[in-house]
Amino acid sequence: MKTTHETYKALTEPLLIEAVGPDGMKRPIHAFPKVLGSKVLVVSGLEAFRLHLPHFLGQHRGEDLSDPEAGSSLHALFDTEDESHASELVRRVAQDEIPRRFGKYLDVLHAFDVTVHRETRAMSVAMELTPHGAERVLWSFELRFPPGEKQERLPSQVLQSSQAMNDPRAAELIRIAHQFYPVGFPSWEDDHDESVLAYQRTPEHQRWEAAWAEALRWKQWASLMDDLRVAFPDGKMGSLTPAYHTACRFCCLYLEQALPDGSQLVTRVAGAVSVLAPLYLVYTTTQLHRLDETSTRPQLSFEVEPTRWTRPYEDKMARHIERVFGYRPFPLDMADVPLPDLRVGEVYGQPTLLSALLAERNGLVNLP
Repeated sequence: MKTTHETYKALTEPLLIEAVGPDGMKRPIHAFPKVLGSKVLVVSGLEAFRLHLPHFLGQHRGEDLSDPEAGSSLHALFDTEDESHASELVRRVAQDEIPRRFGKYLDVLHAFDVTVHRETRAMSVAMELTPHGAERVLWSFELRFPPGEKQERLPSQVLQSSQAMNDPRAAELIRIAHQFYPVGFPSWEDDHDESVLAYQRTPEHQRWEAAWAEALRWKQWASLMDDLRVAFPDGKMGSLTPAYHTACRFCCLYLEQALPDGSQLVTRVAGAVSVLAPLYLVYTTTQLHRLDETSTRPQLSFEVEPTRWTRPYEDKMARHIERVFGYRPFPLDMADVPLPDLRVGEVYGQPTLLSALLAERNGLVNLP
């Protein structure tokens, strides 16, 4: 009988990572961009990388292997029973995909082992690495790929810049983004010895800070939270304000379901309200909390099927946001429109309309 779990070791010897930034230099891991954390509001450096890496590995890479932003190929391990193909997939992730995406922050990858549990569609990842400018670290974590799970990308077609500029909706959103984010100032040129970075001294960034200052004074935010608590009397409502780190404020409904094995499934119905434009986005995350106090990686969903059991909650939250703020839904087909020339704060990789006007996916999924 075939075993239901297999372990694949990607490396037989340490892999020296030669990737560098566009200026030909390595980046110290303490310069890794900030992300939202689950217990600490904002983390950066090594802890931010620790949060971001499982998110990257758990995303479906798809067919475009040249796109370093797309995620990893690990999900494909469930689609093959060929041992040599599975081993090659794990080697590809360790020797190509991780260095391609994060190599400028890493010196050596010492080990990368993946144990695949086919019955539960889970993977245990154990890795040992030396980040640039830090001591050697050993990490292990679990990834889950529920049956039928789709890639954590918006249900939309990605518009390229040339197409977007011909679409009046995208052109207007790009114009708004240009008001708050300066052209140029790539992150690899930042001088971290300066108390205020160069891009933070631009008029665009000053407008961004002013917009956040105004958002922190929103009287209608308290009204919205009061309305949502009345609208969802049986659920727990929370408010999250990552001031000056994303481009939105969050409201969040927590729906908890006890499972027969004693674990708890937590579904968060979240509303992200932009501080830069009259836009909002309602979405869900799901996460399993086990009895041993471990948790799965949150699963992010933007799906809008009428049959989704969370749809009534999402619709009700959206109606309240629209009534209180008068805002309109963020157009999902514009989410991945690239903004290659803009400096959007600490966003990792190429910024998009989603990350500029609301938050990047890692910020949306990592809610307390």
